[in-house]
Formats: sequence, structure tokens, C-alpha cells
Amino acid sequence: MNTENRLQPVGRILFGAGIVLVILRGIELFTRMPGLPAFWYANQSMWIAIGLGLTAAGWQILWGQAGPQAAQWQPSVPGQRFRTATLYVGEGCHLCEEAAQVLAEYHKWIPAAEEIDIHSNPDLNKRFCTCVPVVMFDGKIRFRGRVDETLLRRLIEGTPPISELAATKF
Repeated sequence: MNTENRLQPVGRILFGAGIVLVILRGIELFTRMPGLPAFWYANQSMWIAIGLGLTAAGWQILWGQAGPQAAQWQPSVPGQRFRTATLYVGEGCHLCEEAAQVLAEYHKWIPAAEEIDIHSNPDLNKRFCTCVPVVMFDGKIRFRGRVDETLLRRLIEGTPPISELAATKF
């Protein structure tokens, strides 16, 4: 289990607790709820600050790493995994642009993808018309429609680097 997965429950708890504190403070501000402990009334602005701080901390843990995730992730064994990468795209396809961006983020472990427009070839257009983007590594189709980063990481992790493959053949 990676660190990102272990922090998910902590982020949820912090975010939820922060939201609850801010909501409680808002409700108490307008309705003067009975039954709250005396320390609640000692420094009321402190509870808003704590609630906002907890919410911000939870937000950062859950959604703060929205940048390139490839920069944070490393496979257990470094090195290029495939000899060729091909990305079949369609004109004006936002998923194709997204796929190209995701593949580029993992350039340390996969080769630069050759982009081929399916509309330039009638056979490709017929074969991939409704399922672009299509990603092929070493001639084998690995993704259709969307590149799932988690599955791409598993594929990279589960494939030995090219240097190891060459060493085992001799």
C-alpha cells in the first residue's frame, strides 16, 4: 500500500472534522445551541480557525497533489519499459490530448509516443473510429478510450526494463 492510499482516511477525517466545526460554529452563531461545553464559548473565533485549518489540511491531503502525479511516483526498478509506444488519435478528441499528456508525464519509463491520426488511414479509421485514444506498447494494445494512470503505473511496475530483458536473452 503506497503512502497516497494510507493518507486517504486521514485526509477524509481532517476534511470532515473541519467542515463539521465550521458548520457547528455557523449554526451556533445564529441559533445559540444549548448543551455545548463551556470551552466552546471561551474563544469562539478559534473554532473557526481550527475548522478552516483542518479543512485545508484535509483538502491538501486528498486533492492537493493534483499536479503531475508521475513526478511523485517511482517504479521499484528504473529504466525504459518498452521499445515503442503508439498513440492513435482522432481530430478534436479531448481524451486523446489527455492521453498524450499522461504518457508524456511518464517519459522516464516509456518511450515518446508516436501519434497517428486515425483519419489519415481508412483502415485505422474503420478499426479505431469509436474508441480513440488507443495506446499500443510494442505492438500490443494496452488502453482504449482513456489512459488510466493507476493501470499505467501497474503496467510499468509489472514490466521489466528493456536492459533486463536484453541481459536475460544472452
